[in-house]
Amino acid sequence: MITIYWGINPLQIPEGIRIDPPVPIMNKFFKDRITEDVAHEISYNKCPALFNELTNVYGMKSVYDYVIQFDGDQNNAGISTNLIGPTEPPEEFFKRHVLVRSIKGRLFSFHHGLVFFTDARSLIMSQLPAFMEDNNIVKNTICIPGQFDIGKYFRGLDFVWHYRNGCNKIEFSRKEISFYIKFHTKEKIKFQRFLFTEELMHLSEIVTQIKNNKKLDVIAKFKSEALNYYYNIFDRSNLKNKMLKIIKENLCKEEDLEGNVVKGKEK
Repeated sequence: MITIYWGINPLQIPEGIRIDPPVPIMNKFFKDRITEDVAHEISYNKCPALFNELTNVYGMKSVYDYVIQFDGDQNNAGISTNLIGPTEPPEEFFKRHVLVRSIKGRLFSFHHGLVFFTDARSLIMSQLPAFMEDNNIVKNTICIPGQFDIGKYFRGLDFVWHYRNGCNKIEFSRKEISFYIKFHTKEKIKFQRFLFTEELMHLSEIVTQIKNNKKLDVIAKFKSEALNYYYNIFDRSNLKNKMLKIIKENLCKEEDLEGNVVKGKEK
């Protein structure tokens, strides 16, 4: 079994402490689609190819109930937002969480600082579009995927998307899955939530700075080699052991798939 430590930095994103645990997509999809009235007509739930593809694929729900409106066209565009419920001024929230990468390209990032990390030597994780969901986010966005080794690197995830053609509004809901994460292993996974500390935040900022103020093609002949460059710096600095020590000293209580404390393990 592989333990994956995960969490959101509440020192930067205070709302992140309430995020729901990762949702096993295989269980969710079968529950949503293979109902008793159609089970006799559907057989793909027994297909080994499907099981192989959905093994250790999880969905992440939005941390916020939030609306982003893309007003106008590419040549005369503006952004308007709306938070659901009492909160900080919308413009302050927008500055903390949303990055407008390209108005003409209709490209945006939603920053939430979600981190997955493991003490296993190596574990590839992919961030993917939520391709088996039927919700507002999936219908209106093109999610930009990515992949790196969470046993060799520590970094937060952003949800990066293009607005689909014809779409000018996205409604993020805490009840809906925004994107998938896939862990490329057949081993069972145990998730363990942790809390950030100021020391861990400082170390994670050091990792982030590795990518700044340099020319990528000077470091690697091919972009596919660039991650190995970062992995090597992370390894030689002994950052993994330093970060794991802090993480294991700041674990949250064990929880179920709904985020409830597991009975008998409250202490």
